[in-house]
Amino acid sequence: MQFKLAETYRYWWPVTVRVPDPDNAGQILKQKFRVLFEPLDREEQLAEGERAAGLKSMRDLVDHEIQNALRVVKGWDGVVGEGDLLVPFSEEMLRQALRHSWFRDGLQAALKESLAGEEARLGN
Repeated sequence: MQFKLAETYRYWWPVTVRVPDPDNAGQILKQKFRVLFEPLDREEQLAEGERAAGLKSMRDLVDHEIQNALRVVKGWDGVVGEGDLLVPFSEEMLRQALRHSWFRDGLQAALKESLAGEEARLGN
């Protein structure tokens, strides 16, 4: 297959979020869905990394992480809410999910994996 040069790249990638099990103390549930990523280009990634390195408080770091996620996540599939009804993607719903560290951690791991040029790990 030939390399396709594009101004921006968008692709679907599997995400696994490890959340505390509400019914079993000390247990973790693995919840899975797909995200449509449009990652930053290399220069933007470097600039964001430098900006993050200069942040002093945990609040500033989390806010920075949330802003980056809002920039690169363009859609999702397989996210459900109450009654197991599908939750349509929107910035408002993404912001709600980003309030939880385990969601942010899952997104970051998936994005990092996708940018490393490796296929998704089995089970992700």
